[in-house]
Amino acid sequence: MQKLVTPSLAKLLLTGVDQNDNKDGTNMNLRCLPADPKPKAPRRLAIFFIASVWAVLASANGAAIAGPATDLVEKFHDDLIAVMKKADTISIEKRYEILEPSVRRTFNMPVMIRIVSGPAWRSAGEEDKGAVADAFTKMSVSTYASRFDGYSGQRFETLAETTGSNNSVVVRTRIVSPGDTPVKLTYILRKYSGKWRAIDVILAGGISELALRHSEYRSTLKKGGLSGLANILNKKSDEILGRN
Repeated sequence: MQKLVTPSLAKLLLTGVDQNDNKDGTNMNLRCLPADPKPKAPRRLAIFFIASVWAVLASANGAAIAGPATDLVEKFHDDLIAVMKKADTISIEKRYEILEPSVRRTFNMPVMIRIVSGPAWRSAGEEDKGAVADAFTKMSVSTYASRFDGYSGQRFETLAETTGSNNSVVVRTRIVSPGDTPVKLTYILRKYSGKWRAIDVILAGGISELALRHSEYRSTLKKGGLSGLANILNKKSDEILGRN
């Protein structure tokens, strides 16, 4: 069984970025993260990560209120539904063009790829960091453009907004498709430069999107660093968009 996440990644997902980081989170202080300890057995590691994710969610408390974080998530969902409704009449390139500003507005991509990259970020130069952040954004937008390619009555519902640990906000939502079981999507958001941005999505079953990407990219990062990952992400994005 492949490890989903290292203990340091789980800790970062649980505690968030260092409060001494700059406002947009792009130059976060990596010294606050411990070095990865001796690898744990896969089963123990999986249990450790699941417990960490649920600790984030369980820390959410207070009255369910709608605020700016919920507004951000709902606007993103509106954009997805709008693209889905047009999917039969527009190309995947056009869906990409429509969704790119929405994804950039909703998610803090530099923070997300920095968390996913782990130790590889530490030794990389600024040029490589910028390149992999752009490639990660491109891949994310391409994936949304590819997956949200039709409409058959789906709708998003917001279930609750609650306060989480370390100044985070947890927005619980679900996507409802006629005749199917609703699928839960939980967004974890923090403020950067005074604006809410999502830094992770917890999928059905309590699986972190960042943990999945960390697991997927680990081998590439070990072999080729950030530049190697950027090259692969750009290639995959072009394949999804039919640019090859």
